[in-house]
Amino acid sequence: MITTNCDNLNLLWAQLLIEECTRLGISDACIAPGSRSAPLTMAAAAHPKLQCHTHFDERGLGFLALGLTKASQRPVLVICTSGSALANLYPAVVEAAQTAQPLVLACADRPLELVNCGANQAIQQPRIFANFPVAELDLPAPDSHFPPRALLGKLDDLIASAQSAPGPVFINCPYREPFYPSGEPIDFSDYLAPLASWLGAVTPLCRIHPVTQYCSPSPYWPPAPTHAVLIVLGALTKVQMQAIVDWAKSTGWPIFADIQSQAFGLAEVITTADSLLQRDELATLSFDYILQFSGRLVSKTLQQWLDTQPAEHWLIAPGTTRFDPYYQLSQHYPCDIFSWLENHPAPTYRRDDAKRWLRAQQRLLAPKGNDELSMVASLASQIPEKSALMLGNSLAIRHMQMVGQTLPASVNCFANRGCSGIDGLLATACGIALNQPVTTLILGDTSLLHDLNSLALTRQLSTTLIIVVINNDGGSIFELLPIPRHGDLAQTYYQLPHGMNFAAVAAQFAINYQQVTDDKSLIIAYQRALQQGGAQLLELTSKPTAASRAIRQLGEQVRALSSL
Repeated sequence: MITTNCDNLNLLWAQLLIEECTRLGISDACIAPGSRSAPLTMAAAAHPKLQCHTHFDERGLGFLALGLTKASQRPVLVICTSGSALANLYPAVVEAAQTAQPLVLACADRPLELVNCGANQAIQQPRIFANFPVAELDLPAPDSHFPPRALLGKLDDLIASAQSAPGPVFINCPYREPFYPSGEPIDFSDYLAPLASWLGAVTPLCRIHPVTQYCSPSPYWPPAPTHAVLIVLGALTKVQMQAIVDWAKSTGWPIFADIQSQAFGLAEVITTADSLLQRDELATLSFDYILQFSGRLVSKTLQQWLDTQPAEHWLIAPGTTRFDPYYQLSQHYPCDIFSWLENHPAPTYRRDDAKRWLRAQQRLLAPKGNDELSMVASLASQIPEKSALMLGNSLAIRHMQMVGQTLPASVNCFANRGCSGIDGLLATACGIALNQPVTTLILGDTSLLHDLNSLALTRQLSTTLIIVVINNDGGSIFELLPIPRHGDLAQTYYQLPHGMNFAAVAAQFAINYQQVTDDKSLIIAYQRALQQGGAQLLELTSKPTAASRAIRQLGEQVRALSSL
């Protein structure tokens, strides 16, 4: 609530910004400690419509906000102080940009007179995130000559930029002292007079509606009955995925699904293309049209196979990113998926091309054993309906892509595949867990070591977060890469064996801990963790070479199947 009496202009500007943010749909703020950012922190903490979350590590805080944004599909505000503090947000900003997530960064700064003069904690903050934000607002230090309507209007424009081209936005907020309340409140009635109608309302000063991009029907649509068509599902929301699957039901076209598509567990979808394409009789099939909805496919095998297809390759995905690393696109529709479906009704004829792929998928047996691939396969069927699953990069997401066909269809899958880094995976999962009753995180040991600080975030959770760490003593994904094996090159410079376990770490952060070594003990431990609730750490131990051996054996089993 904005009142005409306020302790100083810094606090008033902060209150105006925070109030407008809530009117623009922001309901969560992630805040790091800092003195120069105190006006923003105090305004956010006092706002009744804002849920505030804290972390002492700005890098983890950025990924916490990213997880919150992914799970809620709403913009999230991030507040931090000046100097290297906001530089620690960089990895999360990059990931948000790559995956079009609407983070709103409000970071304090020194005023201009304290920059480039040796003042403490002063750096060049404008443009610090380069071209990763979709828009940036470099405010002046609070000044009574700067109209309050201009302050709100510029914020409205900035948030609208993130709506029309989703991604992070950056507000640089210089403040002169004082940062805290001092003395008697000042009457700002005259300054706020131009905002009289806004003060009495609950809507933004100016609601800017994003342009809706409608995709006109293609003259090449629909494909002829003689044409073979393949649908590929990339990273989608549940609603987008279901709309595409419903649209395609009458066609009989095969649907290949990435683990990020939310389509795992659906009987009519092929989730095992990674394995099936190791069969020559399937890999040599060709298509005339490939319709890919969204992108960032996990499977390199699938991407390389798509590159061999002599097909019309169409991409339907909001935004201008082509999701086309092999430059195969012949048609690119950078528009709303629902609009495209509406303007391209499914053809009335039916083909039965999907049946062959689905029969082959039904014959695949989930691996059984004590290696990590088998354990991930066992875990997939245990994850509760309507819960969240966050997959780490490196081997964790690849394992689930290969053997996760038993995942319940209602599970929401999340991943940081914008730049596929290992930083901030735990913090992102904590952000997701703030909006989900049950969240399961599967990640590697190196990834967890990289984000140990974020175990502190689990103390803020009132929900269940089960962390399943695959401990194969370092970066075992490098076992699958053609690194020269002479000497100790691979171990010393790539895999980096650490010889550690996570029992003491769990004790340090007061997290329940269980160690498992096979699929049976994993299922028992996971069910126990679900029953206990809260933060749980399951350490899945595996030999460094076990994963690569299991992946190769799975390929051999597929190739050994009798004729399909």
